[in-house]
Formats: sequence, structure tokens, C-alpha cells
Amino acid sequence: MTLETQFVEPVDASAAEESYSKPLVSPISGLANDYLNLFNELVMILEQLPVMPELYEDLCVWRPVSYQEYFRKSALPGRHSALAAYEVLSPTFRKRFEAFVAELDVIALASVASVRLQFRDGPPADMARLTETCQRSGEKMRHILVRASRLVNYANLEG
Repeated sequence: MTLETQFVEPVDASAAEESYSKPLVSPISGLANDYLNLFNELVMILEQLPVMPELYEDLCVWRPVSYQEYFRKSALPGRHSALAAYEVLSPTFRKRFEAFVAELDVIALASVASVRLQFRDGPPADMARLTETCQRSGEKMRHILVRASRLVNYANLEG
């Protein structure tokens, strides 16, 4: 028997996932903050796009995804716990969270459409307009993301 087999116990995959999932799902709200990264990534793309036009392709493939779909497709440890916790949220609390998500989806889709319109004939001739569009969109989304994050991390219903 080697030292390794003498002191290392077999790993139970479901127990390991559960131990990693605790930080994923907030014990205060029952939501996982990781979902909001979907929108944070779009904000970063929008804000960098005027100086990094190669991000245009990433912007074009961005699509809204529901909380449930995000975690069903995720490889994150704890994704099953995130889905299970979501199912037992109070309807009022879930509705509040989903209102933030719906607002983010509307702004995100409008922002992507506006940028695509500016790129329709190639790189925009009016870079100041593109910069303004991206900056304004990013600011709007960040404002809502702060409120959504408060809800997820602190169950702050005031937003």
C-alpha cells in the first residue's frame, strides 16, 4: 500500500459538487450570482468595442439565456444546486429577480441591435456615435446589474 492510497479516501462526485456549490448559491437569497456574468460579459464587450472592433463577432453571437437554461448548460460545480434552489424561491422573490433579468434582456438586445445597425456597411464611419451608444448601453446595464447583484447577494428587495 502506498502513502497515497493509505491516506486518500475515495471521492464521492456528488458530495464534491455539493461542497463546491455552497459558494455558488447565496444562502441569503438562494440565487447564484454567476448568472449575472452573462450580462457583465456583454457590458465589457460593449465598453471595449470602440477600441477593439474585433469584439464585434462576440457581440453578434450574444443571446439572452434564462437562469434555468444558463445552469442547465453550465459545467460549473453546483449547477444542480443552483437549479434546485431556484425552484423553491418564493414566487414574489423570483418575480423580482426575473424583472431585473427582463429589463437587462431588453437593454441588451436593443444595444446589440443598435451596434449591428452601425456596423451594417462595415466599420462605422462615426466612431463617436458608436462610442456613445456602447457607453450609454453599458451604463444602463451596470445600473441594473448593481441592483440585481444586491438582490442576489443580500436579498435586498429595494434594489
